Amino acid sequence: MRWKVIVGNIGSVLKLFGLAFLVPVIPALWYQEAPLVFGFLPATALVFLFVASFTISLGHPAQAFGRPEDFYQNEAIVIVSLTWIVLALVSSLPFLITGVLTSPIDAFFEAMSGMTTTGATVLPYPLEQHPKSLMLWRGFLQWLGGMGVIVLSVAILTKLSSGGLSLLEAESPGPTMTRLKPKIKETAKWLWYLYGLLTLMQVLMLLGAKVSLYDAVYHSFTTMATGGFSPHTGSIGYFSSTVQWIIIFFMIMAGTNFALHYQVFRGNIRNALKNSEFRTYLAIIFGATVFITLVNVGTTIGGELPIISDIRHSLFQAVSIMTTTGYATVNFDKWPEVLRLLLLILMFIGGSAGSTGGGMKVMRVLLVFKMIKRKFKQFINPRRVEVVRMGDSVIDEKVLDTVVMFFCGYLIIFAVGAFIMVGMGLDIVSGIAASATTIGNVGPGLGMVGPENNFRAVPLYGRLVLSLLMWIGRLEVFTAIALFSPQLYKKRKLRSILSFRKS
Repeated sequence: MRWKVIVGNIGSVLKLFGLAFLVPVIPALWYQEAPLVFGFLPATALVFLFVASFTISLGHPAQAFGRPEDFYQNEAIVIVSLTWIVLALVSSLPFLITGVLTSPIDAFFEAMSGMTTTGATVLPYPLEQHPKSLMLWRGFLQWLGGMGVIVLSVAILTKLSSGGLSLLEAESPGPTMTRLKPKIKETAKWLWYLYGLLTLMQVLMLLGAKVSLYDAVYHSFTTMATGGFSPHTGSIGYFSSTVQWIIIFFMIMAGTNFALHYQVFRGNIRNALKNSEFRTYLAIIFGATVFITLVNVGTTIGGELPIISDIRHSLFQAVSIMTTTGYATVNFDKWPEVLRLLLLILMFIGGSAGSTGGGMKVMRVLLVFKMIKRKFKQFINPRRVEVVRMGDSVIDEKVLDTVVMFFCGYLIIFAVGAFIMVGMGLDIVSGIAASATTIGNVGPGLGMVGPENNFRAVPLYGRLVLSLLMWIGRLEVFTAIALFSPQLYKKRKLRSILSFRKS
């Protein structure tokens, strides 16, 4: 393990990330946020300028001390894992310096929630009382975390070549990383091109629906990241039904594998529509929407015909929870128990592989059901040879074993998290929901952490545990677990652990 290489590459990312703190300076100046320094300069602008300078100055010596060069796969795991923690720490500074949050643990929780696109918050309500620059920082933080700061680094930093593949695979938001282009740096750039294009399209459509520029940019950031932060206490329920339909469409896009977006962009629409994971993804959303509508019919209120309003709210919450965005238009925690259970299940499923969504991913769930189906056939006819296919491809047995291992690891960590939450005083429903929604990077849960509440109800050190669950969920479990393996640090080249991430 070459620690100088690790420190050097983290320093390179810090230098790049420091520029992100300049974005919130724009709304601070535009809205002339009080208090003003020297009669014209907003104090919040100074805060973000200071943190930007601090982060960049922190990255310089780290890069100078280390060696920002290519790395082995085990080093990529450490770089990715530690970078998320380091970035969350520096991202928490604006919350502390402005005094919006006084506890370092709360500030770290808020920053980690943003970086991992979880959308859980501990900010005091109403949210409208906080500076617009600080609120935009939360949204922009989710947008950066959605596709991944590491992917952005691979796209921009020219020194990463062979090591770039390991870093991209360790960071990519899904169980697989598809090469869109022969060169890894070109693949990372295309991912960000598509991500930025979809974000811009949503901004323009929201502006067309008479949403303010601030709200249009903010919610485009957090929708495409499947993050769910909003500057409004009422979340998306604050907006009209037209805005909600627009956000539904882009949540579905964000929860779709970006490799399929690339195929559509290149004109291969038919191949994208034949994708079995995409079809399953849409089928689950459709089935959940129909079921929620039938149970809740006539109970929602909206500007359209009652049945259209029911469908809209049902579809919105099904998409929001399954894509792990976490927006809300109604308080779904007051829905019948069967629907609350359904939403909990959707939290576990999550979005598609290669999307910005969290959870277990539709591909893994689909493979597990295919394995169960195969076992039933083999039970009836033990001599029958069965293979598991995904589309036209036969899935390797090692990949299937890894999927099972992922499921087991995910559920064990979830169970431990729920046990800790209940042990800290939360009721069973709230404890289970808090663990599920943080490891799945969803956001609001049920009970004490429902959509009308926030995570301030969780004990202080419980929030630290939930921050750890967000980090583990964002790193797809195995990357985080591997960090605690002594074997990781003994070998210079370790390929077996990253094979888990490719399943």
